[in-house]
Amino acid sequence: MAKRSSELNKLENKFKVINEDLKNLSKKFPANSFDAIVTNPPYKKDNTGLKNENKLKQISRHEIMCDIEDIAKISSYLLKCNSSIYMIHRPDRLIDIIQALKKYKLEPKNIRFVYPKIRKEANLVLIKATKGGKSFLKIKEPLIVYNDDGTCTEEILKIYNKNEEK
Repeated sequence: MAKRSSELNKLENKFKVINEDLKNLSKKFPANSFDAIVTNPPYKKDNTGLKNENKLKQISRHEIMCDIEDIAKISSYLLKCNSSIYMIHRPDRLIDIIQALKKYKLEPKNIRFVYPKIRKEANLVLIKATKGGKSFLKIKEPLIVYNDDGTCTEEILKIYNKNEEK
């Protein structure tokens, strides 16, 4: 899906999508060789919540094949000093995420909560952490996805470059 999105947005020459078991990455890439990492890891701890019968969906949603600590560990290995990891996750896992990032010298720098609508609870959190960064965390303004009438907010339209379709 990431590869398809990069092609649709004509970004395939800006970054490389790697579809690989992260446990193999240290054998395929040298330490300190990545400028950035973007990840959308499984949100749920293994053995929690309802599990889809489809094994691929289970793996994408539950920490069956990897967990937050695995992601922090390999990211710390792969990232150059002062380079960043960008993660989207669930707010209820924020403490686990911060602890794992800090354990592997990935300093959280920006956190932004994503709300489906203005009067709803946040359902996602965007996190940027920098390898070897000093402690200084900014909580960014909320990102609201939908207006009360169900239409996308101006910011979401701008993110998806859809302003001209209004």
